[in-house]
Amino acid sequence: MENTRPVLFEFYPNLEGKVPWTPILTGIPSNIDKLTELEKHLNIKDGAIYIKRDDKDHKIYGGNKLRKFEFIFGEILKKKKKGVITLGGIGTNHGIACAIIAKELGLKCELFLSLQPLTWHVQRSLLLYDYFGAKLHFTKIFELGVLKSLFFRLLHPKYYLMSIGGSPLLGIGTPLGSIGFINAIIELKKQIDEKILPEPDVIFVAAGSTGTAAGLTAGCKLLGMKTKVNFVNVSRDIVVSPKVLMKIANKAIKYLRKRDNSIPDVLVTEEDFTMIKGYLGSEYGIKTIKSQNAVDLIEKLEGKRRGFKLETTYTGKNAAAMLDILAKQENKSKIVLFWNTYNSNDLDKYLRETKFEYKKLPKKFHSYYEREIFQCWQITDCPEEIHKDCPAYLNHEYRFWTITECKLSDAKKEEAKTYLENVIQLEDS
Repeated sequence: MENTRPVLFEFYPNLEGKVPWTPILTGIPSNIDKLTELEKHLNIKDGAIYIKRDDKDHKIYGGNKLRKFEFIFGEILKKKKKGVITLGGIGTNHGIACAIIAKELGLKCELFLSLQPLTWHVQRSLLLYDYFGAKLHFTKIFELGVLKSLFFRLLHPKYYLMSIGGSPLLGIGTPLGSIGFINAIIELKKQIDEKILPEPDVIFVAAGSTGTAAGLTAGCKLLGMKTKVNFVNVSRDIVVSPKVLMKIANKAIKYLRKRDNSIPDVLVTEEDFTMIKGYLGSEYGIKTIKSQNAVDLIEKLEGKRRGFKLETTYTGKNAAAMLDILAKQENKSKIVLFWNTYNSNDLDKYLRETKFEYKKLPKKFHSYYEREIFQCWQITDCPEEIHKDCPAYLNHEYRFWTITECKLSDAKKEEAKTYLENVIQLEDS
């Protein structure tokens, strides 16, 4: 269903016209699925595990960013900006989402991208940024990207600077992205009232820039729900911490109350959420054994039949934390909601149209295609008549042997498998 009016304005009518918003989402309210096979696997009898399917909340690219963008891009359009500036790691999903929505709304997009471990996902992302019209800027480190994006904004006042992940950086910046998730909690509350699921005891969500977790926590507090938010740290401590969450959440509430003083005067405290650490790995974007195992388990039990997938940087680490916590007997009676923040729509048709012409990208990004190779068809020079219809072709999963019965010789298959297992290491974290 196309989003013609956010439930935030239904719940708080005085906010309409006072909070910037533009319709972007096309698949809401996002579905709730009960993960019955996972419940059996974990021997959950008195509790339950549900998933909030934000992975399909937009017709091209789903995920948590689109909920933020309805309010952030609403402000961009209201201020009549000609483009948006934002930043993240070189494989940032935020960057793809931003490029797609900017193009959809007729705006320019400038992406400042900092180093992260090289994977096929990174190679895909760079090509897709360019395909959807974004202009790319290379920065070795995140902090330099912040400075460069600020300088670019000074020289281009008609551009809007959106911080990493659409969230306030260190609590500084607009809370509009988090208001998108206060809106999401109101949507969830309606689903609870419609008996689609019981009120959760806990929500598990990945935190890369904290804005999503802050909005969910603020929404639960505003609505007086018993639900607590468990946010799993999958990024740098400087942008993911209890202090940052409270600052963003309370800033969002204050923003709304300034425009409608009938909104409850509540304060988010550390009692309203739990930060979970220990799943990041040594740095942002690193693949860990626990994350990969969680992705594989949920894909096997639930993802294939329900049409969603997780990945190892965000949702896989969130899932790994959830699995560890639910393995403890004292947690088996809880009602748990896993908030899926990762896109499940297929982007392969757009990737094919790039024809993998990476030399169209700025020169500083060329080395990302001239170093390690991450896909089986590249290693084996797989003929087009075979790879064009193969499930492993263009897939995010580099382990082709887990998703297809390869038609090449056993020697070729073993060569590719050995190479890929050596190229991409899993950290024991």
